[in-house]
Amino acid sequence: MKIISGCAANIELETVNDLSVRPTLGRTRKALFDHLGDFTGLRVLDLFAGSGALGLEAASRGAASVVMFEIDERHAKLIERNIAKVKRTGCEAKIELFRRDALTAPQGLPPQGFDLVFADPPYEKSAEFCRKLYRDAGFLEVIRNARVVWEIPDTPGAVGNFLELELPEEGQFRKFGVTLFYLGVWKK
Repeated sequence: MKIISGCAANIELETVNDLSVRPTLGRTRKALFDHLGDFTGLRVLDLFAGSGALGLEAASRGAASVVMFEIDERHAKLIERNIAKVKRTGCEAKIELFRRDALTAPQGLPPQGFDLVFADPPYEKSAEFCRKLYRDAGFLEVIRNARVVWEIPDTPGAVGNFLELELPEEGQFRKFGVTLFYLGVWKK
């Protein structure tokens, strides 16, 4: 898996060789990132970083800062190596990795918040995590008015679980490549 565009284009990212991480496919990332537009100066939050591919792609494309959360120590070590590879290309983004549960996100985060949030949690808990985070006042404070990009599991019934959630009216489901995402702005 490679960084697609920007200062770290074509850098090969490390991934684990099992299904504990499902990195977003290259052509899906390209379509999604092209849709999202200019990343220059954005503050980006990657809640369930996995390999770090989404956050590092944003950094490569000009984001000012990227904060990633990964609770699995094996994945966190891999993300650190991927961050080092991206930084060696001259990427100027401030990149931070928190080795803790994304559901604790508000603790220690910059008070100015974020412009863009990526979330691709474990499929079996994706809708539950989305519900919890959307109801968490502390979390909502740091992402107020941010664009949220939530990857929808490709498991049977997953879309229905998300349709039942009380999500912001300013949201939509969009497919990029073979992957479905919920795109919304959380203003609650």
